[in-house]
Formats: sequence, C-alpha cells, structure tokens
Amino acid sequence: MAETIGDNCSTLAETIGDNCSTLGGNNWGQLFYTGRKQLGTIVLHWVVQKESDLGSVIEGVKTVNSAVRTLLLASLVAVIGGGAYFGYSEYTARERLLTEQAEKLVVAEEQLVSLKGDLESRLVEIEQLNVDLKVQIQENEKLQTAMHLLKTDQRLALLRVVGVKRNDEGDVLTSELEFTELAPAGDSMSAPKRFELPGDVIYIDNWVVKFDDKYVERADIERGTSLCLFRRIFSEQQMPTEGFSLDEVGMRPQAYARGGAMTEFEKQLWSEFWEFANNPTRAAELGIRAANGEAVSIKVREGMQYNISLRASGGLSIDPVQQPAESN
Repeated sequence: MAETIGDNCSTLAETIGDNCSTLGGNNWGQLFYTGRKQLGTIVLHWVVQKESDLGSVIEGVKTVNSAVRTLLLASLVAVIGGGAYFGYSEYTARERLLTEQAEKLVVAEEQLVSLKGDLESRLVEIEQLNVDLKVQIQENEKLQTAMHLLKTDQRLALLRVVGVKRNDEGDVLTSELEFTELAPAGDSMSAPKRFELPGDVIYIDNWVVKFDDKYVERADIERGTSLCLFRRIFSEQQMPTEGFSLDEVGMRPQAYARGGAMTEFEKQLWSEFWEFANNPTRAAELGIRAANGEAVSIKVREGMQYNISLRASGGLSIDPVQQPAESN
C-alpha cells in the first residue's frame, strides 16, 4: 500500500510540474484546481483499491476463520469421539474381562465339583480296597497258618539206641533201646522205657486219627492236628503181639497229656477207633478223615537217636537226629 501511494504522489507531482510549466506563473488558480481534481481522482482510486484489497483480506480472514472453526470442530469431534471410543473400549474391556473371569470361575467351580466327586469316589474305592486288602491279608494269614499247621511236624517221642550186641561173626543179636515220649516243647513227659529186642530192625505200631483239613487249617482245639496212640514196639524177628506195650487203650496218650483227665471226645476216639476206621459215615460225623493202624520202622545203629514225629494233617515218620559235628 505505501508503494502505491508513493507512485500516485510521484505521478501527481509530475502532473503538477508539467501543468506549472505549461500555464506559467499567471495561472496558479487553474493549477490549484487541476491539481486538486487530479489529487481527488488519485485518492478515490486508492480508496477503491484499498476497499477491494480490504474485502479480499476480510474474505480471506473469513475463509481462514471458517477453516479454523471447521478444524477446531473436527478436532473437538475427534477428541470427543476418541474419548468416547476409549471410554467405551475401557468399559467393554472391563466387562469382557469380568465376563471371562466369571466364565473361568464357573468352569473352575465345575471342575472343582467334578474333582471333589472324583476324590470322594476314589476315597470310597480306596476305603473299599483297604477293607479288601485287610480281608485278603487276614485270609492270607489264615492260609499261611493253615499251610503251616498242615506241614507242622510234632515231635512225639525219641528212640535212642543204647547198644547193639553181636556174635563172634558180627551178626546182630539184640538191640537195647530207650523210648521216651516228649512234650510239645521237647521235654521228657515221663521216665524213658527200656526194651531189648532181637535183631536191629525195629517197628513201632500206632493208632492214628486224621481229621479233615478244615479243622487243621483253623486250628480247632480238639481236631486241629492228627492224634496218635503208641501201641507197641517190636522187631522184625517177632510177632507184633510179642512186642512190648507203649500206651494202653483207655489211657490218655502221653504226647497229648496236659495234666488233666482225658476228654470225652478223646475217650470216644480210642474206644471206638476201629468203628471209625470201618465206618466212614460215623467218622465223618466227628470230622475224621481217616483212622488206621500205622507202623514205622527203622534199622537202628548203635549210638544213634531217632525222632518219631506226627504231621498235623498226616501220619508218623521216624528220622535220625542230626548229631553235632565233633570238634577236633
């Protein structure tokens, strides 16, 4: 704008100068009028130009203001929208988190209930298994006891060879023997009985009653083991009736004596021994599996000792006693 005014003033000055030269000094009034008119024209042009420029500026300002307002409004809308979205996102995120946690909690509770049910079921199974195990242990103990009882040998007597007499040719003439009945602990129950028998092959004749295994397995008081009654001892050079008596019928067998009188059951066993041996039905009524005479024999040697044993479920056996090794 300053440059435009300067240019107009220069033009005005030049015009005045030219007019002054033309009119000379006598036409100052005309010169003043002309200059004033030209000056008004210049000012009018300048004002019009300025108004045009100002209008452009105002329009520009309006445009800028409108753009700024639009930008500010858009920014405000963006901020508000972003804040709302952020708030909504945060709210929905929390809601989703709470929902997920609630669902997980429900699943966990269901799993807990299921596990609790499984645990209770397992505990019941374990308890039942423990009961079954106890029963099996008891049954096994009974079985072991029964097997032990079935295989238990009771040492009933000891036969000791006191001496063997021979002729000049070395043939055995007689054997001097000592027979001792033993208590369950192995102690002597009575004074030894001495016999001298011809030869060296000796027989011990007995009556044996064997009971059903079920009585033996449960260690029945009266029928928990076989019973034996020593009848006589003789050699192969004698008739059995020529032998020597060991236990008399009607007397309680020494191997089962416990300081009291023979029970009615035992009296019945020995008094009806041959009836039970020949009548299985009668024997079965008392749980008797077998009743029979049984003889064990051994060819004795001088200085030896022999155990006469009775198996709980079986019969008699005669076995040499192991002699301790001699020390040098």
